Amino acid sequence: MGSSIIHYLGQYSAAKESLGTTLGATEDLLHLHAGLIIFFAAALFLGHRMRSRVPITLVYVFAFGNEVMDAYSPAGGATMTGSVVDILNTIFWPTLLFLLARRRGKAGKPNRTN
Repeated sequence: MGSSIIHYLGQYSAAKESLGTTLGATEDLLHLHAGLIIFFAAALFLGHRMRSRVPITLVYVFAFGNEVMDAYSPAGGATMTGSVVDILNTIFWPTLLFLLARRRGKAGKPNRTN
């Protein structure tokens, strides 16, 4: 069982590397786009507004989950500093969009952006 998990972690790492190579994107750029894609997809496909906690929670779960998988990956190379940077790259823009959406006022309440 343990070796099959390590095998899948290795495949996951290889797929991420292949995606970056194919797209010509750095790891930082992939994290940035992944966070935005998860945020928008969660809002769109799960039927939640961007000000809902559901999309932003999924971004955070995926960001931290990805770093846990990187830490246990046989490819290695995960460092604490690198993991923090990866998490920040993944969550920054979705968090900003979430906070802006929360600021816009809810139905029946005045819009505070005027």
